[in-house]
Amino acid sequence: MTVRAVVLPGTPLLVPGAAGDTTVLDDTRAAALAALGRLVDGARAVQGDGTAPVVVVAPGPAPGPAPGPAPGYAPTRGPARASLAAAGVADAWLDTTWAVATRSAARDCPVAGAAASVGLLALAGAGWTGPVDVVELDDADAPAAHALGARLARQGARLVVVHDPRAAAPDAVLAGFGAAPDAGHRHVATGEYEQRRYEVRWYYDVAPCAPAGRSVSR
Repeated sequence: MTVRAVVLPGTPLLVPGAAGDTTVLDDTRAAALAALGRLVDGARAVQGDGTAPVVVVAPGPAPGPAPGPAPGYAPTRGPARASLAAAGVADAWLDTTWAVATRSAARDCPVAGAAASVGLLALAGAGWTGPVDVVELDDADAPAAHALGARLARQGARLVVVHDPRAAAPDAVLAGFGAAPDAGHRHVATGEYEQRRYEVRWYYDVAPCAPAGRSVSR
């Protein structure tokens, strides 16, 4: 069963190497890679040319020089390369498979923020080598975020949504996409470092019965 959307925790600790030699979040990382693997399979199979759009949605600053949305505002969507430098993590520390996302052949490719970079790196870790669009958006215009989700659904996109409990816009995109932010199939683990709950959530193309084991559906 393929997956059309995956929600990841927006912590750099999800990326192997970000915590140095310390082993953290192995259980959560494995769940993320399993869900992303099914998303990648779906992206390769949906359209006649063998691919469906893959889009990372993450909290970030609103585009444009002026604060707040302008009339007709639409979130910027396009390629970007990953970097966790803003979180104090050098590219050289990262697992080599995941670190592919830190490099781009395109000249002047923008650098994604730390949250979006977690999504890009995780996709690379799951084996995705195709194009990825990045959308970073703030909470200034919830209707625009909802409309973006609806457009992505019509395009048959595959979404990787990076969750930050302080940001509402990614959940608005999910709602527009037809994936209720509080639903989906879940894997929950507790972070070794921060003593908090990390959640990986995914949405199947067709809702099956609840999977066994730690994953739950509600």
